Amino acid sequence: MRRVAILLFLLSCGREEVLNEDLGEFKNMTVYYEEIVAQKGDVFSTLTGRLTGVPDSLKGTFLKYLTDTVRILRIGDTLRAVYRGGDIMRLELRRKNVVYEYSPLRDTFIRREKFRPLTPQKAEVEVRSTLWEAFVEKGLPPILLVNVSNLFSWEIDFSTETQKGDSLRVLYLPDGTVYYAEYIGKSVGRHVAARFMGSYYDENGNSVKRAFLKSPLRYYRITSRFGIRFHPILKRWRPHHGIDYAAPYGTPVHSVANGKVIFAGWKGGYGKVVIVKHKNGYTTLYGHLGRILVRRGQHVQQGQAVGLVGSTGLSTGPHLHYEVRHFGRKINPSLIKSEPEKPLPEDLKDAFLTILSEYHRLMEKTPKYVVVK
Repeated sequence: MRRVAILLFLLSCGREEVLNEDLGEFKNMTVYYEEIVAQKGDVFSTLTGRLTGVPDSLKGTFLKYLTDTVRILRIGDTLRAVYRGGDIMRLELRRKNVVYEYSPLRDTFIRREKFRPLTPQKAEVEVRSTLWEAFVEKGLPPILLVNVSNLFSWEIDFSTETQKGDSLRVLYLPDGTVYYAEYIGKSVGRHVAARFMGSYYDENGNSVKRAFLKSPLRYYRITSRFGIRFHPILKRWRPHHGIDYAAPYGTPVHSVANGKVIFAGWKGGYGKVVIVKHKNGYTTLYGHLGRILVRRGQHVQQGQAVGLVGSTGLSTGPHLHYEVRHFGRKINPSLIKSEPEKPLPEDLKDAFLTILSEYHRLMEKTPKYVVVK
Protein backbone atom coordinates (compact mmCIF):
# COMPACT_ATOMS: atom_id res chain seq x y z
CA MET A 1 0.00 0.00 0.00
CA ARG A 2 2.90 2.31 0.80
CA ARG A 3 4.45 1.79 -2.68
CA VAL A 4 1.11 2.56 -4.31
CA ALA A 5 0.79 5.82 -2.35
CA ILE A 6 4.30 6.86 -3.36
CA LEU A 7 3.62 6.08 -7.02
CA LEU A 8 0.35 8.04 -7.08
CA PHE A 9 2.17 11.06 -5.65
CA LEU A 10 4.92 10.77 -8.26
CA LEU A 11 2.49 10.39 -11.15
CA SER A 12 0.66 13.53 -10.03
CA CYS A 13 3.85 15.59 -10.43
CA GLY A 14 5.80 16.76 -13.47
CA ARG A 15 9.30 15.44 -13.91
CA GLU A 16 10.99 18.53 -12.47
CA GLU A 17 8.56 18.55 -9.56
CA VAL A 18 9.43 14.92 -8.81
CA LEU A 19 13.03 16.05 -8.42
CA ASN A 20 12.35 19.24 -6.49
CA GLU A 21 9.52 18.34 -4.09
CA ASP A 22 10.23 16.73 -0.71
CA LEU A 23 9.67 13.06 -1.49
CA GLY A 24 10.26 11.99 2.10
CA GLU A 25 10.68 8.27 2.35
CA PHE A 26 11.07 7.86 -1.43
CA LYS A 27 14.36 9.78 -1.34
CA ASN A 28 15.86 7.11 0.91
CA MET A 29 14.89 4.36 -1.53
CA THR A 30 16.70 5.29 -4.71
CA VAL A 31 19.11 7.48 -6.62
CA TYR A 32 17.49 10.30 -8.59
CA TYR A 33 18.74 13.33 -10.49
CA GLU A 34 17.96 16.81 -11.72
CA GLU A 35 19.01 17.43 -15.31
CA ILE A 36 19.13 20.56 -17.50
CA VAL A 37 20.08 20.45 -21.19
CA ALA A 38 21.74 23.50 -22.76
CA GLN A 39 19.83 25.29 -25.48
CA LYS A 40 21.02 27.94 -27.93
CA GLY A 41 22.46 30.94 -26.09
CA ASP A 42 22.84 29.26 -22.68
CA VAL A 43 26.01 29.93 -20.69
CA PHE A 44 27.43 27.73 -17.96
CA SER A 45 26.72 30.07 -15.05
CA THR A 46 23.04 30.57 -15.92
CA LEU A 47 22.57 26.84 -16.52
CA THR A 48 24.06 26.09 -13.11
CA GLY A 49 21.78 28.67 -11.52
CA ARG A 50 18.72 26.67 -12.60
CA LEU A 51 19.60 23.71 -10.38
CA THR A 52 16.96 24.08 -7.68
CA GLY A 53 18.21 21.40 -5.28
CA VAL A 54 21.85 22.56 -5.07
CA PRO A 55 23.03 25.22 -2.57
CA ASP A 56 24.65 28.33 -4.04
CA SER A 57 27.94 27.48 -2.30
CA LEU A 58 28.24 24.17 -4.19
CA LYS A 59 27.26 25.85 -7.45
CA GLY A 60 30.05 28.36 -6.89
CA THR A 61 32.59 25.60 -6.23
CA PHE A 62 31.59 23.76 -9.40
CA LEU A 63 31.79 26.95 -11.44
CA LYS A 64 35.24 27.72 -10.03
CA TYR A 65 36.58 24.34 -11.12
CA LEU A 66 35.34 24.84 -14.69
CA THR A 67 35.69 28.59 -15.26
CA ASP A 68 38.81 28.24 -17.40
CA THR A 69 37.66 25.04 -19.13
CA VAL A 70 34.08 25.73 -20.13
CA ARG A 71 33.61 29.09 -21.77
CA ILE A 72 30.99 28.25 -24.38
CA LEU A 73 28.24 25.65 -24.05
CA ARG A 74 27.04 23.71 -27.05
CA ILE A 75 23.44 22.69 -27.66
CA GLY A 76 22.95 19.34 -25.95
CA ASP A 77 25.56 19.84 -23.21
CA THR A 78 23.92 18.53 -20.05
CA LEU A 79 24.22 19.67 -16.44
CA ARG A 80 23.17 17.03 -13.92
CA ALA A 81 22.91 16.90 -10.12
CA VAL A 82 22.74 13.36 -8.72
CA TYR A 83 21.04 12.81 -5.35
CA ARG A 84 20.63 9.89 -2.96
CA GLY A 85 18.76 9.92 0.32
CA GLY A 86 18.54 13.72 0.22
CA ASP A 87 22.33 14.13 -0.21
CA ILE A 88 24.03 15.56 -3.30
CA MET A 89 26.29 12.78 -4.55
CA ARG A 90 27.85 14.65 -7.47
CA LEU A 91 27.50 17.45 -9.99
CA GLU A 92 28.19 16.65 -13.63
CA LEU A 93 28.69 18.59 -16.85
CA ARG A 94 28.23 16.08 -19.66
CA ARG A 95 29.62 17.18 -23.03
CA LYS A 96 29.95 15.36 -26.33
CA ASN A 97 33.10 13.40 -25.50
CA VAL A 98 33.82 14.14 -21.85
CA VAL A 99 32.19 14.39 -18.42
CA TYR A 100 33.33 16.72 -15.62
CA GLU A 101 32.34 15.48 -12.16
CA TYR A 102 32.47 17.10 -8.73
CA SER A 103 31.75 15.08 -5.58
CA PRO A 104 30.84 17.38 -2.63
CA LEU A 105 31.04 14.54 -0.08
CA ARG A 106 34.66 13.77 -1.01
CA ASP A 107 35.47 17.26 -2.35
CA THR A 108 36.97 15.72 -5.48
CA PHE A 109 36.86 16.88 -9.09
CA ILE A 110 37.61 14.57 -12.01
CA ARG A 111 37.49 14.56 -15.79
CA ARG A 112 36.64 11.30 -17.53
CA GLU A 113 35.86 10.04 -20.98
CA LYS A 114 32.12 10.09 -21.56
CA PHE A 115 31.89 6.78 -23.36
CA ARG A 116 32.52 4.50 -20.38
CA PRO A 117 30.78 1.13 -20.51
CA LEU A 118 27.82 0.57 -18.21
CA THR A 119 25.68 -2.49 -17.63
CA PRO A 120 22.09 -1.62 -18.47
CA GLN A 121 19.02 -3.66 -17.70
CA LYS A 122 16.11 -4.41 -19.94
CA ALA A 123 12.53 -5.22 -19.12
CA GLU A 124 9.52 -6.34 -21.10
CA VAL A 125 6.07 -6.06 -19.55
CA GLU A 126 2.57 -6.86 -20.76
CA VAL A 127 -0.44 -4.96 -19.46
CA ARG A 128 -3.09 -7.17 -17.91
CA SER A 129 -4.88 -4.50 -15.88
CA THR A 130 -2.74 -1.36 -15.48
CA LEU A 131 0.84 -0.48 -16.36
CA TRP A 132 1.54 0.03 -12.64
CA GLU A 133 0.48 -3.53 -11.82
CA ALA A 134 2.66 -4.81 -14.66
CA PHE A 135 5.65 -2.96 -13.13
CA VAL A 136 4.90 -4.34 -9.66
CA GLU A 137 4.71 -7.87 -11.05
CA LYS A 138 8.19 -7.46 -12.59
CA GLY A 139 9.61 -5.81 -9.47
CA LEU A 140 10.62 -2.69 -11.44
CA PRO A 141 11.45 0.56 -9.58
CA PRO A 142 8.61 3.13 -9.33
CA ILE A 143 10.87 5.93 -10.62
CA LEU A 144 11.25 4.00 -13.90
CA LEU A 145 7.47 4.03 -14.42
CA VAL A 146 7.41 7.77 -13.67
CA ASN A 147 10.13 8.44 -16.25
CA VAL A 148 8.53 6.23 -18.91
CA SER A 149 5.15 7.88 -18.32
CA ASN A 150 6.71 11.32 -18.66
CA LEU A 151 8.49 10.35 -21.88
CA PHE A 152 5.22 9.34 -23.54
CA SER A 153 3.03 11.98 -21.88
CA TRP A 154 2.67 13.88 -25.18
CA GLU A 155 1.31 10.84 -27.03
CA ILE A 156 -0.21 8.41 -24.52
CA ASP A 157 -2.67 8.98 -21.69
CA PHE A 158 -1.79 6.10 -19.37
CA SER A 159 -4.86 6.70 -17.20
CA THR A 160 -7.34 6.09 -20.04
CA GLU A 161 -5.58 4.63 -23.10
CA THR A 162 -3.85 1.51 -21.78
CA GLN A 163 -5.58 -1.77 -22.62
CA LYS A 164 -5.09 -5.43 -21.78
CA GLY A 165 -2.44 -6.86 -24.10
CA ASP A 166 -0.48 -3.59 -24.53
CA SER A 167 3.27 -4.09 -24.13
CA LEU A 168 6.30 -2.08 -23.09
CA ARG A 169 9.99 -2.76 -23.67
CA VAL A 170 12.56 -0.59 -21.92
CA LEU A 171 16.35 -0.34 -21.57
CA TYR A 172 17.27 1.42 -18.33
CA LEU A 173 19.60 1.91 -15.37
CA PRO A 174 18.65 1.25 -11.70
CA ASP A 175 18.42 5.01 -11.02
CA GLY A 176 15.52 5.18 -13.51
CA THR A 177 17.44 6.60 -16.48
CA VAL A 178 15.74 5.43 -19.68
CA TYR A 179 17.85 4.81 -22.77
CA TYR A 180 15.19 3.25 -24.96
CA ALA A 181 11.48 2.63 -24.53
CA GLU A 182 8.95 1.12 -26.92
CA TYR A 183 5.23 1.03 -26.16
CA ILE A 184 2.79 -0.87 -28.35
CA GLY A 185 -0.87 -0.27 -27.59
CA LYS A 186 -4.12 -1.42 -29.15
CA SER A 187 -5.56 2.10 -29.15
CA VAL A 188 -2.43 4.26 -29.38
CA GLY A 189 -0.23 2.22 -31.75
CA ARG A 190 3.56 2.01 -31.47
CA HIS A 191 5.65 4.75 -29.88
CA VAL A 192 9.42 4.87 -29.36
CA ALA A 193 11.63 7.14 -27.26
CA ALA A 194 15.43 6.87 -27.65
CA ARG A 195 17.91 8.90 -25.60
CA PHE A 196 20.47 10.97 -27.48
CA MET A 197 22.54 13.91 -26.18
CA GLY A 198 20.34 14.31 -23.12
CA SER A 199 17.04 14.41 -25.07
CA TYR A 200 14.64 11.85 -26.49
CA TYR A 201 13.62 11.19 -30.09
CA ASP A 202 11.51 8.76 -32.07
CA GLU A 203 13.10 6.48 -34.66
CA ASN A 204 12.94 9.20 -37.32
CA GLY A 205 14.87 11.70 -35.21
CA ASN A 206 11.80 13.75 -34.23
CA SER A 207 11.64 15.00 -30.65
CA VAL A 208 9.12 13.12 -28.50
CA LYS A 209 8.12 16.48 -27.04
CA ARG A 210 5.01 18.14 -28.42
CA ALA A 211 3.49 21.59 -28.01
CA PHE A 212 0.64 20.15 -25.90
CA LEU A 213 0.53 17.42 -23.26
CA LYS A 214 -2.23 14.85 -23.56
CA SER A 215 -3.65 15.79 -20.15
CA PRO A 216 -3.18 18.46 -17.44
CA LEU A 217 -3.24 15.73 -14.74
CA ARG A 218 -1.00 12.72 -14.20
CA TYR A 219 -3.52 10.56 -12.37
CA TYR A 220 -7.30 10.76 -12.69
CA ARG A 221 -10.43 9.31 -14.25
CA ILE A 222 -12.63 11.09 -16.78
CA THR A 223 -16.17 11.74 -15.54
CA SER A 224 -17.51 13.98 -18.34
CA ARG A 225 -16.32 14.38 -21.91
CA PHE A 226 -16.77 17.14 -24.47
CA GLY A 227 -20.35 17.33 -25.80
CA ILE A 228 -23.91 17.40 -24.44
CA ARG A 229 -24.52 16.21 -20.88
CA PHE A 230 -27.07 16.39 -18.06
CA HIS A 231 -25.72 18.95 -15.56
CA PRO A 232 -25.64 17.36 -12.07
CA ILE A 233 -26.46 20.65 -10.27
CA LEU A 234 -28.60 22.60 -12.74
CA LYS A 235 -30.57 19.41 -13.58
CA ARG A 236 -30.87 20.07 -17.29
CA TRP A 237 -29.20 19.08 -20.54
CA ARG A 238 -26.63 21.58 -21.77
CA PRO A 239 -23.38 21.69 -23.78
CA HIS A 240 -20.23 20.64 -21.94
CA HIS A 241 -17.33 22.47 -23.56
CA GLY A 242 -14.49 20.64 -21.88
CA ILE A 243 -13.39 17.48 -20.10
CA ASP A 244 -13.91 16.79 -16.39
CA TYR A 245 -11.20 14.82 -14.58
CA ALA A 246 -11.97 13.39 -11.14
CA ALA A 247 -8.91 13.47 -8.88
CA PRO A 248 -8.18 13.80 -5.14
CA TYR A 249 -8.12 17.22 -3.48
CA GLY A 250 -4.70 18.82 -3.85
CA THR A 251 -3.65 16.95 -7.00
CA PRO A 252 -1.33 19.25 -9.03
CA VAL A 253 -2.83 20.65 -12.23
CA HIS A 254 -0.24 21.26 -14.97
CA SER A 255 -0.21 23.70 -17.84
CA VAL A 256 -0.35 21.58 -21.00
CA ALA A 257 1.91 23.97 -22.93
CA ASN A 258 4.17 26.99 -22.56
CA GLY A 259 2.22 30.20 -22.25
CA LYS A 260 1.20 33.30 -20.30
CA VAL A 261 -1.43 33.43 -17.56
CA ILE A 262 -4.17 35.86 -18.65
CA PHE A 263 -6.60 35.13 -15.80
CA ALA A 264 -6.21 33.76 -12.27
CA GLY A 265 -9.13 34.13 -9.90
CA TRP A 266 -12.82 33.45 -9.36
CA LYS A 267 -14.98 33.00 -12.46
CA GLY A 268 -18.66 32.30 -11.64
CA GLY A 269 -19.66 28.64 -11.84
CA TYR A 270 -16.10 27.68 -12.74
CA GLY A 271 -14.98 28.65 -9.23
CA LYS A 272 -11.26 29.31 -8.94
CA VAL A 273 -9.85 29.39 -12.47
CA VAL A 274 -6.56 29.77 -14.32
CA ILE A 275 -6.56 30.65 -18.03
CA VAL A 276 -3.31 30.37 -20.01
CA LYS A 277 -2.70 31.86 -23.46
CA HIS A 278 -0.48 29.83 -25.81
CA LYS A 279 0.93 30.45 -29.26
CA ASN A 280 -1.04 29.95 -32.48
CA GLY A 281 -4.29 31.24 -30.98
CA TYR A 282 -4.80 28.59 -28.29
CA THR A 283 -5.96 29.20 -24.71
CA THR A 284 -6.55 26.61 -21.97
CA LEU A 285 -8.81 26.91 -18.93
CA TYR A 286 -8.43 25.02 -15.64
CA GLY A 287 -11.54 25.28 -13.44
CA HIS A 288 -12.90 24.35 -9.98
CA LEU A 289 -9.41 24.66 -8.49
CA GLY A 290 -8.96 24.44 -4.75
CA ARG A 291 -5.87 26.63 -4.90
CA ILE A 292 -4.25 28.84 -7.56
CA LEU A 293 -0.44 28.69 -7.78
CA VAL A 294 0.20 31.37 -10.42
CA ARG A 295 -0.68 35.02 -11.00
CA ARG A 296 -1.96 36.99 -13.96
CA GLY A 297 0.84 37.98 -16.35
CA GLN A 298 3.13 35.14 -15.27
CA HIS A 299 4.82 33.04 -17.95
CA VAL A 300 4.50 29.29 -17.34
CA GLN A 301 6.28 26.30 -18.80
CA GLN A 302 4.74 23.10 -20.11
CA GLY A 303 4.18 20.76 -17.16
CA GLN A 304 4.36 23.54 -14.56
CA ALA A 305 1.74 23.31 -11.79
CA VAL A 306 -0.74 26.20 -12.09
CA GLY A 307 -3.14 25.05 -9.38
CA LEU A 308 -4.44 22.22 -7.22
CA VAL A 309 -7.60 20.18 -7.74
CA GLY A 310 -10.57 21.39 -5.67
CA SER A 311 -14.35 21.67 -5.82
CA THR A 312 -15.04 25.41 -6.07
CA GLY A 313 -17.95 26.92 -8.01
CA LEU A 314 -20.72 24.68 -9.36
CA SER A 315 -19.15 21.38 -8.41
CA THR A 316 -20.32 18.22 -6.63
CA GLY A 317 -16.86 16.90 -5.74
CA PRO A 318 -13.12 17.31 -6.33
CA HIS A 319 -12.35 17.44 -10.03
CA LEU A 320 -10.77 19.55 -12.77
CA HIS A 321 -12.76 21.12 -15.61
CA TYR A 322 -10.40 21.56 -18.58
CA GLU A 323 -11.23 23.59 -21.70
CA VAL A 324 -9.35 24.48 -24.87
CA ARG A 325 -10.19 27.36 -27.21
CA HIS A 326 -8.69 28.13 -30.62
CA PHE A 327 -9.05 31.80 -31.57
CA GLY A 328 -11.97 31.95 -29.14
CA ARG A 329 -13.79 28.85 -30.43
CA LYS A 330 -14.25 26.04 -27.92
CA ILE A 331 -12.81 22.77 -29.25
CA ASN A 332 -12.59 19.20 -28.02
CA PRO A 333 -9.29 18.92 -26.07
CA SER A 334 -8.90 15.26 -26.99
CA LEU A 335 -8.76 16.12 -30.71
CA ILE A 336 -5.76 18.46 -30.57
CA LYS A 337 -3.02 17.34 -32.96
CA SER A 338 0.22 18.63 -31.52
CA GLU A 339 3.29 19.02 -33.70
CA PRO A 340 6.70 17.79 -32.46
CA GLU A 341 9.55 20.11 -31.62
CA LYS A 342 12.35 20.62 -34.12
CA PRO A 343 13.95 17.34 -35.28
CA LEU A 344 17.62 16.51 -34.95
CA PRO A 345 19.93 18.54 -37.20
CA GLU A 346 20.99 16.59 -40.27
CA ASP A 347 24.64 16.53 -39.19
CA LEU A 348 23.67 14.55 -36.06
CA LYS A 349 21.41 12.02 -37.75
CA ASP A 350 24.15 9.45 -38.46
CA ALA A 351 25.35 9.51 -34.83
CA PHE A 352 21.77 9.13 -33.61
CA LEU A 353 21.09 6.17 -35.91
CA THR A 354 24.27 4.48 -34.67
CA ILE A 355 23.09 4.80 -31.08
CA LEU A 356 19.58 3.67 -32.04
CA SER A 357 20.99 0.58 -33.74
CA GLU A 358 22.90 -0.26 -30.57
CA TYR A 359 19.73 0.11 -28.49
CA HIS A 360 17.92 -2.28 -30.84
CA ARG A 361 20.75 -4.79 -30.56
CA LEU A 362 20.72 -4.60 -26.76
CA MET A 363 16.97 -5.11 -26.64
CA GLU A 364 17.20 -8.28 -28.74
CA LYS A 365 19.82 -10.00 -26.58
CA THR A 366 21.16 -9.98 -23.05
CA PRO A 367 22.91 -6.59 -22.95
CA LYS A 368 26.54 -6.14 -22.01
CA TYR A 369 27.28 -2.48 -22.52
CA VAL A 370 25.58 0.73 -23.56
CA VAL A 371 27.14 4.02 -24.52
CA VAL A 372 26.20 6.85 -22.16
CA LYS A 373 24.62 9.69 -24.14
